[in-house]
Amino acid sequence: MSEISGLLAQSQDKGPSKCHILCLHEEIIRHLFTYLPRLSDKVRLACVAPKFRQAFECWARTQKHTLNAEDVERMALPDIIDFFKVAGPFVQVLLVNCASFQKESLIVEFISEYCKNVEEIHFKNVTDEFRYRTIMSRLTNLRRVSIDCMDAEDVLNLDLDGNVDLESFELVNGCYTGKHLCGFAKLQRLVLRDCLLWNSGEFGIPLRNLRTLVLDDCCFEVMNQSVYQKIAECCEELEELSFSGCDANFEIIAQLPNLQRCTLKTWMTSNELNLGFLSTLAEKKGNKLSYFKLTGQFEISNQHARFLGQLSSLKELHWCENDILEDDHFKFFNDLPVLKQFGLTLCGRVTDVGLMRLIRKCPQLDRIDINSCDEITDQFVLNAIYCCGKATHRALALNVEGTKIATTVLLHPDYLNPQNKVKLNFTNV
Repeated sequence: MSEISGLLAQSQDKGPSKCHILCLHEEIIRHLFTYLPRLSDKVRLACVAPKFRQAFECWARTQKHTLNAEDVERMALPDIIDFFKVAGPFVQVLLVNCASFQKESLIVEFISEYCKNVEEIHFKNVTDEFRYRTIMSRLTNLRRVSIDCMDAEDVLNLDLDGNVDLESFELVNGCYTGKHLCGFAKLQRLVLRDCLLWNSGEFGIPLRNLRTLVLDDCCFEVMNQSVYQKIAECCEELEELSFSGCDANFEIIAQLPNLQRCTLKTWMTSNELNLGFLSTLAEKKGNKLSYFKLTGQFEISNQHARFLGQLSSLKELHWCENDILEDDHFKFFNDLPVLKQFGLTLCGRVTDVGLMRLIRKCPQLDRIDINSCDEITDQFVLNAIYCCGKATHRALALNVEGTKIATTVLLHPDYLNPQNKVKLNFTNV
């Protein structure tokens, strides 16, 4: 109060050419908040005077505010009280480091009482004690929750029941059963990374309304066949799948009726790319699959390439970290009429020849991203210019990094030709 009294006293003594800070227009005051980096700093400014508090509230309603619980722990109790009374109703995103617990109980109470509009929580360094979990049971507007655990064997007890609008749940390095995610009709995104999956009776229930499912480097407590079966049976609405492993029994995944985006990675010692999965998709011409990404040293045969070349629904195809893919495989990419984007990263055996085959076979291709592929040279750019200019006048963007393509090709007469439709971008410059 002494600060405010001082400012008021000064405002009574200002000359005709002076403008006291309390006389500033509210729009100018609102603009001041954008220059302060932390939410706690904004709250301190808001507490200067009622006019600033009002301006803060008007400004805060138009922003998305993130609170890091560690920032509050450093405050004295009076400052904590002021902070939550002023900013609490406007906090939408909460970051909690569970390894920091000096004022844990106090922070939990203040968040639960004042931050009723939190929609998103990110926990890290979570253990089986997880005292901060009570926050979730006392909130009702959560839409997105992520939990990063310290030990994959920790089985967490969660209570999210009051948050009926939960849309996304992510668990990293934890133990997942599905038990705590039953009954959320709006859950559309489930991400599990480095997790131990227990095939409990509730495992399949949260899958029913999913649009996105990510199972990245997870270990299965049961045979994969059972997990694949549940995914195929329960995920009728699934549009995007990311999975580590594509071994025996994976072909049932190709039955997903609405799958549009698929990312597959090799897992541990398994480099198998299930042929049945590709052949089932090929029979359906890819069905609705428009995006396909393969990462890792998958064993690629001519038969694999032939089925891939029959996924005529594909608009994007990406290969990463594969030294088995080679030029001859591109001979089989004969039925990709709507393919528009192709990505190649760390694929050391693919040369100019393979990529030129792709350009000739895919009339809609208008973008190629190449990263860390040592066998791609200037000649590929010049050949692409000739191919795209010859009768077709087709535009093509080449985004390259870590190849043998030199910047000097930008000065080549063919590239400088006004009729050239190929645009070369060096993404590392």
